[in-house]
Amino acid sequence: MQSKLMIGAVVIAALGVTAVGASAKEGGKDRSHRGHHMPAFEMLDTNGDGVVTRAELEAQAQARFDGVDANDDDLISRDEMRAHAEASGNARMAKGVDRMFDRLDANEDGQLSAEEMKPKGDRIGKMLERLDSDADGQISKAEYDAMKEKHANKRAERKAKMFKALDTDGDGSISQEEWDAAKEARGTVKRGEAATQDN
Repeated sequence: MQSKLMIGAVVIAALGVTAVGASAKEGGKDRSHRGHHMPAFEMLDTNGDGVVTRAELEAQAQARFDGVDANDDDLISRDEMRAHAEASGNARMAKGVDRMFDRLDANEDGQLSAEEMKPKGDRIGKMLERLDSDADGQISKAEYDAMKEKHANKRAERKAKMFKALDTDGDGSISQEEWDAAKEARGTVKRGEAATQDN
């Protein structure tokens, strides 16, 4: 199920950091892979009671917003977003600030409110529904770990499938020729798609 494969992204979106980015706490660097890093359970379970609730997720989303809102005016400016990205070592996000604002600034006031940055739909509710296997309204560490394991297995399967597709002679390794052929094939597909869109 695609939604389960993207659970890392769902967790991050549920925390309200789709736009802000999930900067790693360690070393000041962004260690996530395109935002699909799954935070540790202990990071989500802020009161340490062994379960994660909607209230904890909502509080963390607000805390992340407040962490970017340097002047505490309940709005995030381009400068604040760029400064946060640079301080986090996230050069990619820093470069994309203008594009992000163009996409999210609904009232075009040059600033982002918590409402504008909130992911569309009830992401927290959907995440709870997916992970909460016993339907008790909260996520236990066992439920979270089970979903992480499923996610890791699916990712491994995708990598194995990709490797098999690249290893055209089946010798268990990818030669430079095979790599170049795959790149060329991908470029041909992209050019074909562009031509189709132009027509």
